[in-house]
Amino acid sequence: PSEGLSLKNVEKDLIVQAIKKADNNQTKAAKLLGISRDALRYKMQKFNLL
Repeated sequence: PSEGLSLKNVEKDLIVQAIKKADNNQTKAAKLLGISRDALRYKMQKFNLL
């Protein structure tokens, strides 16, 4: 797949959008994404977003 459509990039973009929508509140962002806060923090670390 092209670089713009990779699952990794889509996942990172969704996390960034959720964090912005939740005004940087990780708990709210995790709820928007349907994952736990711990899972969100793990993914944020994976994508160097922390």
